[in-house]
Amino acid sequence: MPTSDWRQDIVDGLKANNICTIAHVSDRVLAPIVRLVEADSFFRVITLTREEEGVGILTGAYLGGRRGALLLQSSGFGNILNALGSLAIPYQVPFVLLLSPRGGFAEHNVVQLALGKAVPSISEALGIQMFEMTTPEDVPVVIDKGTKLAYVTRRPVILSISTRLSGGAANR
Repeated sequence: MPTSDWRQDIVDGLKANNICTIAHVSDRVLAPIVRLVEADSFFRVITLTREEEGVGILTGAYLGGRRGALLLQSSGFGNILNALGSLAIPYQVPFVLLLSPRGGFAEHNVVQLALGKAVPSISEALGIQMFEMTTPEDVPVVIDKGTKLAYVTRRPVILSISTRLSGGAANR
């Protein structure tokens, strides 16, 4: 059963699936989640300079026996494509990509449109499954099942926080 705070449900779901390494380039939607994981000693939280650093860090964590998640905006997803295609995917490194999408519903910044719209097609081309959390009730199931899928398939999985859930541009 979800709590009244979907952000806490995300953190609880990551923790329940032993996702203990969190790498992030935060934005306004992700910042409350980052604050929650930073306050919990279960997690090791790493602030990135660029998103592609996260793929390398999470690969190393996985090889060391630790599960991880990369928190980023859809614009940052464009920055990790080479690292995904040349490291995580061919070497079967699973992790969660917790995505704050841009360029869709209620977007206010025109520079976010092209990549935001392309994320689903790019994900499909790379063979990365993407699941969207649209309501607070979606969050526990999507976090749990999506995370499990990443580790069963040994591939990154995108768990997207819908702008309808987060508030979109009004929340940025």
